[in-house]
Amino acid sequence: MEDIFTWLGETLGHLIRFIVDGLSAMFSGIDDAGAGFVNGLSSSLGITPTFFSIALLILGLFLLWRAIRAAMNRAIVAALIWALLGLIVLSTLLP
Repeated sequence: MEDIFTWLGETLGHLIRFIVDGLSAMFSGIDDAGAGFVNGLSSSLGITPTFFSIALLILGLFLLWRAIRAAMNRAIVAALIWALLGLIVLSTLLP
C-alpha cells in the first residue's frame, strides 16, 4: 500500500515539474522575443531602450494617430494640433 502512494506522489511531482518547466520555457521565450523587439526598435531609431523612451515613442505615435483620425473626420484644425503635438514629442525623443 505504501508503494502505491510513493508512486502516486512521485508521478504527481513529475507532472507538476513538467508543467512548471514548460511554462517557464514558454514565458522565457516570450521575454526573449520582447527584449529582442525592444532592442531592435530602439537601436534602429537611435534611442535608449528604457521604459521612458518607449513610453514617449508610444505617446508620440498615438498623437500622430489622433491627427490622422481627425483628418479623416475632416477636422483640419484638430488634425494640425494633434500632428504638431505628436511631432514635438517625437522630435524630443529621436536624435
